Amino acid sequence: MTPDPVHPSPAVLRLLVPSARDIIFILLFWSLLAGPLSTRPLADADIGWHVRTGEQILATHSIPRTDPFSSTMQGQPWFAWEWLYDVLLGILHHACGLNGVVWLCALLVASVFVILLKLLLENGTGLPLAVLLMLLAEGAAAIHIYARPHIVSWVFSLCWFVALERGEQPDAPRWLRWFFPVSMVLWVNLHGGWIFGLGLIATYALAAVVDSLRTADAFARIHKSKRARALGLVLCWSSLATLVNPYGWRLHAHIYRYLGDRYLMNRINEFQSPDFHGWAQRCFGTILLLVLVAFAGHRHAIRLRHLLVVLLAVYAGLFSSRNLPVSSMLLALIAGPILWQNFVSLAEKAGCWGRVRGWVGWISSFSDRMCAQELRLHGHVWPTVIVTAALATCIQGGRVGSRQVIHAQFDPSKLPVAAVGSLQRTQGREPIFSTDAWGGYLIYRLYPERKVVIDDRHDLYGSDRIREYLILVQAEPGWRDVLEKWRIRTVLLPTRSTLANLLCELPQDWHAVYEDNVSVVFKKGAGRPSLK
Repeated sequence: MTPDPVHPSPAVLRLLVPSARDIIFILLFWSLLAGPLSTRPLADADIGWHVRTGEQILATHSIPRTDPFSSTMQGQPWFAWEWLYDVLLGILHHACGLNGVVWLCALLVASVFVILLKLLLENGTGLPLAVLLMLLAEGAAAIHIYARPHIVSWVFSLCWFVALERGEQPDAPRWLRWFFPVSMVLWVNLHGGWIFGLGLIATYALAAVVDSLRTADAFARIHKSKRARALGLVLCWSSLATLVNPYGWRLHAHIYRYLGDRYLMNRINEFQSPDFHGWAQRCFGTILLLVLVAFAGHRHAIRLRHLLVVLLAVYAGLFSSRNLPVSSMLLALIAGPILWQNFVSLAEKAGCWGRVRGWVGWISSFSDRMCAQELRLHGHVWPTVIVTAALATCIQGGRVGSRQVIHAQFDPSKLPVAAVGSLQRTQGREPIFSTDAWGGYLIYRLYPERKVVIDDRHDLYGSDRIREYLILVQAEPGWRDVLEKWRIRTVLLPTRSTLANLLCELPQDWHAVYEDNVSVVFKKGAGRPSLK
């Protein structure tokens, strides 16, 4: 008698069978860690000073309050307001090197977009549209996928939006109101994006106030007024929680002065409005068009809070390129369910062509089955295995046996990797002047033996010193005066930059001691050694 085959239980299948979210997470995580996108996390060199800051905090068990990295601002007050994220980077870098830094970036970025996909599905967006919106948001975020602390604000922004939406439900848990101030204590020490979080709460509070004033039903008015008061208290407590940082209220004053400095805001690239010639900006523009389509076909049922969130997200995205990722995610979350409802309604529209109605009905039915199956698969075993195995590999130097699987490094075709190696072999200890974009990399490679003259911590240097810096690198009238004022003796510049070409014309004062296709090193008063 043949025994009955043993079949896995449904619970085991739900645990072991990978969902579409699991597959997307693994693909995105691995592409950022070791695949075609692996050059993105370290494309912004200022991750270098974040790593060194974290290591310094771990070594001294204190948070820096004065600048340790530059010769020009040494000993001046410095606000390391992302110190907690820097500590995480310091721990990972000590254990895994740059592989650990990129591992954390890949984990956070992949998690954010899988969470976005899950929220779209749970809110009623069909699977095909949800995947499309997730890909568009990911494309918009590509402009800022760096291993910097700002990716933490992507996570917090999504979580706060979900919590605010959950708070609108009648059965919202009472502990939810404490979620915001408690999580704010973390957010304010991880990244400055907490300001956007306060803006989200204020948006929902304003919507609740307006709804309470325009509601005719007395019981509904009481409910809305109670909700408005609750949100007002949440906003107050969350604002007070922002004071739980090493610098107290001085951090707020510093950020206000920094963001209020129009000279800096008009010249720092990531604070400028998006240029829609790039692919990331086009993805954001496509999402904007989809929001317009959604609202045009559903304008009578748009909730006020969603309309205000859309206005906030659109304003933030159009005001500054660095806001494109969060703005795109919020717009996708609001537009997705509305767009899908408009699409599904075509199957029941009498004036619609019969074949179109049939196709819409089939796609809708197929999507419903896929969504139900997708949301039942919640084990996430394989992403957990992959992430854990990747971390173990990073700890082993990125090797599996004799094969190098993970090898995170700064791109030598865009950063002065070889030139800095040449500087490390010299005996000089004088500060190095370079572009602000390369400053973080120099801090990573040369600190504490040598300091930089300037880097991209623009809030530290202020508009006056940045103005002098731009005069120098752009060779504007007075550039020689800046050279003398800052007592610059060693210069590291892009090979074909304006200032490098000018220094080549001054052989009696400046001599190139190293040159390659990426960068050139000049020393003042040096002899004429052969170029390496």
